[in-house]
Amino acid sequence: MNLITKITIILFGLMTILSCKKETYGLNTEFELDFNETAIVNVGEEKWTVKYTELTEESRCPPEAYCIWAGQVAVRIEINDHIQAVIGHHTEIPPSFEFKQSQIRLRGVEYNKDRNFGKEKHSNIRLIVD
Repeated sequence: MNLITKITIILFGLMTILSCKKETYGLNTEFELDFNETAIVNVGEEKWTVKYTELTEESRCPPEAYCIWAGQVAVRIEINDHIQAVIGHHTEIPPSFEFKQSQIRLRGVEYNKDRNFGKEKHSNIRLIVD
């Protein structure tokens, strides 16, 4: 195996390890998750994992567009690797999900650049657990 191949393998391994990094948050602390990212939330004696898994709806007005309707947004999150919840700013989907007597609230959905509006892989969400 030549030197370039070894360096490539090492760099790929480091990037994989760094991309799996999970941030830890407490109650009543707003946090952001990029698409497919997981965070750990300390809730009393428990540690919950919260993962952003899907942008289920995005009908809000895109940047620099003129709309007569504000639109709606909804996302799917996964809690503790198996519980699925859809939360949103939507007339039929609530902006929070109750789990073990705590509320997980969606505070916002944003994109890294205006041109990426509506593209799931470029989105991030803001959540708070209280």
